[in-house]
Amino acid sequence: MNLSIINKYKISFQNQIIEWDTKDKEISKTIITNNSYLSTFLIDWDSISEINELLIPGIDEALGNPNAEIDNGSATINIIIKNDVVIFYDNHSPSSVYRLPTLDFKEVILSWREFLATPPLNGSKV
Repeated sequence: MNLSIINKYKISFQNQIIEWDTKDKEISKTIITNNSYLSTFLIDWDSISEINELLIPGIDEALGNPNAEIDNGSATINIIIKNDVVIFYDNHSPSSVYRLPTLDFKEVILSWREFLATPPLNGSKV
């Protein structure tokens, strides 16, 4: 994990225990950052395979092409990945709500993916 990026965006990774009505308990991995839009976006991307297959290739494509504009998103936040900046849009508002340098965004995504791969895994029974 890139500690300078973690400190810059005040990232906190947490394993929370969720108790269901059936009295079953499981781990829910969460992330908190200094921006609620970034945090909300990341929490929706909690599948390592989806990060690898859908998010990382778009980031790499944008970083390799100065004219790229890659659309992506989550249930509540849409993003446009450009060569130098990632622009976040709340699905309920047409104007941008947050901007993040693309290289920083990639480092945040890689750190989140690394945390998701660290035991206990997301959804593990307690």
